[in-house]
Amino acid sequence: MGSTGVGAILFYCVALSTIAVGSAAPADNNGRFISKEALACSNITETSHRKLEGLPSGLCPVQFERMPGIKTVVNSCRPPQPSEQRCCGAFKAFACPYFDLINDNANNGCASQMFYDIIVRGRLSPGLFSYLCHDGAVGLNCGPAPA
Repeated sequence: MGSTGVGAILFYCVALSTIAVGSAAPADNNGRFISKEALACSNITETSHRKLEGLPSGLCPVQFERMPGIKTVVNSCRPPQPSEQRCCGAFKAFACPYFDLINDNANNGCASQMFYDIIVRGRLSPGLFSYLCHDGAVGLNCGPAPA
């Protein structure tokens, strides 16, 4: 099979995977979750994603570094062994109100900026949230929409 055939098969696999993930989204929480892709942005090490991608500053409408809950997240997730319940609970309380912006990282850089502020400035382990905080195949469940 030539490279065109392999490329076509790869394209179809990716397309079908995207459709499968979209259809597997939990119906009972109205899509209120932080995606695995957004959580993967917690693998950031030293440089802000905006600087790496050349995204203009100010694209994300939320200034996470100025949010009062960021210190709670950092303090709840400190080494040596952060508790999943404590760390992820603090992270959910901080991030879930912005789940829609965080999941749109490709267009606004919010997930990358948020994790830069938490991981790098808070001196936490890269990948902590993608490793510790997930509720299944979709990502981190933010629960039902407020009434």
